[in-house]
Amino acid sequence: MALTGPFGISVLAPRIDEDTTIVTCPFSLIITKHTSLQALKTLLGNDAHASLDTWSERQLICSYLCFHQLCPEQSSQEVLRHFPYIQCLPAAANLLTPPHFTTTEREILRGTNLYHATLDRERNWRARWEQCHSLTCRFSLTRATRDVYLIALTYLSSRAFPSSVLSPNPSLVSTPSTHPVLIPGLDLLNHKRGQPVSWIVSCQDTFQDQDTNTSNTISIVSHPNSDVDMGTTSPREELVEVFNNYGPKPNDELILGYGFSLPDNPDDTMTLQIGGSATSQKWVVGRNAHNVESLWSDIRNMITNGESDYEFEDDLETAAVLTDMVQAKLDGIKTVADVRQNDVIRPTVRAMLGHYIAGQREILESILEFLNEKRGAAIDAAREQGIDLVFDEDDDS
Repeated sequence: MALTGPFGISVLAPRIDEDTTIVTCPFSLIITKHTSLQALKTLLGNDAHASLDTWSERQLICSYLCFHQLCPEQSSQEVLRHFPYIQCLPAAANLLTPPHFTTTEREILRGTNLYHATLDRERNWRARWEQCHSLTCRFSLTRATRDVYLIALTYLSSRAFPSSVLSPNPSLVSTPSTHPVLIPGLDLLNHKRGQPVSWIVSCQDTFQDQDTNTSNTISIVSHPNSDVDMGTTSPREELVEVFNNYGPKPNDELILGYGFSLPDNPDDTMTLQIGGSATSQKWVVGRNAHNVESLWSDIRNMITNGESDYEFEDDLETAAVLTDMVQAKLDGIKTVADVRQNDVIRPTVRAMLGHYIAGQREILESILEFLNEKRGAAIDAAREQGIDLVFDEDDDS
């Protein structure tokens, strides 16, 4: 097995057989909020306990990771037990989530949902870092900089799984009751959409504390479903990449959380809303205008006032309102050509942004096509009732 490959850090192995256990991790090596809290209390002493108890799970885990950069390995390895794991993680220069974008790269996203999500995440992580820094400064940890914290936060966002994977029936679904955990080894597998894998939890001792349990383990089992997946098109000894499956995720989530994208991602979505407040209603529309009927129905109900004599009038007005809104959104997004022709953007980031923007534009264009069909149907309905509609000269009809 190798930990290098053409796509950065990858797990490579000779051709594997079906139902092969790829990697196993004991529960005692998993990084959780509880193990991080105990380590930080040991490192920072009794005076820090009250403050640490108020931190979120992300602050605890990120700070625990940060201390591996701040403390000498020889003097702290009994408390900081994950130096070998952290040495396997990507260098800061290879982290490609939006907080690591240059100003030019980020500006390409202006007008998109991902641009605003990036700003929100930026504000959030800086506020959390300030809280952490206010405590660590009291302990002369002057090297606990924003950059160190951001790197740790990126490791967490790109590699964490919900704590529900540790249950006897593992689940990758996050809920309000789950929290992020880092599982060394299992998080080294890159994502491949549709890759069949199983998460297996072996619970030999259900009474021992989960964070110190040396008997219980979690494993990923691969189920190659084709000759290509099993590598039978190449010699058995040739190394091929072994993948995990993070589940269906749109490119904005992949880029924001993991720093990569998929071309022509079928799971891409676009979130639309009227008004800019946090309480404004939102609609999530997928490729090929999937779920656009919900948007259409809700906006039509808002517009309908009961005064029109014909239903087609409401349809025409709804189509006009939505067309203006969607077209404005489309006009505010860069084109794929804008991305491809910008030589200042790093090639890997350029590819990601190209995938994302192409998907967003295709969704908006599919909504416009849907609205055009609705408009045409309304015109036909009017004609069937003997009504000839007259439009402005600049209208296409």
